[in-house]
Amino acid sequence: MKKTVFGLIAVLLIGYLAYSDYTSKYYIEGTTAGIDTAVGAMLGAEINTQEITIVDNKLYFVFTMGSFVGSGELKRGFNQKYSFKFAGHGTNDIRERIVETNKGQYLLTSGQNEQNIGKIKGFIDGDQYEVNIPEGEYYLVLTPVKRTDENFVTGMIVYDRHHKEIYRRNVAKSIS
Repeated sequence: MKKTVFGLIAVLLIGYLAYSDYTSKYYIEGTTAGIDTAVGAMLGAEINTQEITIVDNKLYFVFTMGSFVGSGELKRGFNQKYSFKFAGHGTNDIRERIVETNKGQYLLTSGQNEQNIGKIKGFIDGDQYEVNIPEGEYYLVLTPVKRTDENFVTGMIVYDRHHKEIYRRNVAKSIS
């Protein structure tokens, strides 16, 4: 009888510890206020979340931190809260990277649209992807891509809303 009681207590204790560990990792609310508080504390600065997009099991966001624009990634847990995966900020006007969810890979493009960007052509492993940028001060777009080991686009052409090229990076002039 004592072994059964001790066994039951041990199972409950292990279950409680596992639950506590899980909820301590997945604690971020998927709201602007939740992201601002949790990610701001991790970065040691006040942030203001501008855009949020949920794709599959991930939440992606664009934030401002003073004059810098950044983007980040949170992963959803079974408790419908999120754990921190990534946040970066800097002086680049376009934040881009290849991200992976439980259902595939995406080209994430985000930023503050001070240049009135209308479209971005991203090149990855010889394939071309067109990303239409929505109107607004900030944008966050995820475009499905073929499986790749790349972390960033290998080239990019940026166009304004009138289809005029703004600039290109690592793409030959002969390619339009």
